Amino acid sequence: MAKLILSLSGNYINEFQLKPDVTRIGRRPHNEIQVDHLSISGEHALIRCMRGEYVIEDQRSTNGTSVNGQRIVQCKLNDGDQVRIGKHVFTFHTSNAAPRPATADGFEATQLLVPPTSAARPQGKRMGVVRVLTGSAAGREVELSKASTTLGKAGIQVASIGRRSDGYAISHIEGPKRPLVNNREIGATPHPLKEEDLIELAGVKMAFFYR
Repeated sequence: MAKLILSLSGNYINEFQLKPDVTRIGRRPHNEIQVDHLSISGEHALIRCMRGEYVIEDQRSTNGTSVNGQRIVQCKLNDGDQVRIGKHVFTFHTSNAAPRPATADGFEATQLLVPPTSAARPQGKRMGVVRVLTGSAAGREVELSKASTTLGKAGIQVASIGRRSDGYAISHIEGPKRPLVNNREIGATPHPLKEEDLIELAGVKMAFFYR
């Protein structure tokens, strides 16, 4: 299973599951992923799945398509690649990626989405923070400064916390079981987080709060 996580100006917007054959991206309504913005062409790009690999192709768009800062015509996508289309950034994620080794304490926290410009705290907005409560990493804090931050154990259970205009939301990325928020399993759509929510992910308990 593969998906794209969409952000604009460092803010999480949405996420999209890729089709098993072809996924089209563009401004017009017939695209599987429609982004109604003038910087994006009507039929801007498409992603093909071929023998388990995903390849993105620019469709002679006006503003071009870039992968990890390099303008492309056609390019194979790897887990974590950032695709820039117009003013928007899509981060590619596939659960078929080889598991990354866990850290010494068995808990991994990595930045999945790195906006092309600085993701400084918006004026007047508070920063979301996750504090690890259990395990050898207890006391560790992760600032949610990026559009999307991934947490968990690769190959076991991974989730992302996305920053939105109205706060933060947690989404299931990888693993047979979904994360728990306040002892309840989250659904298939991003779950909004509130101050002092308790998150359980890959056997580790965490608290969400603002700073």
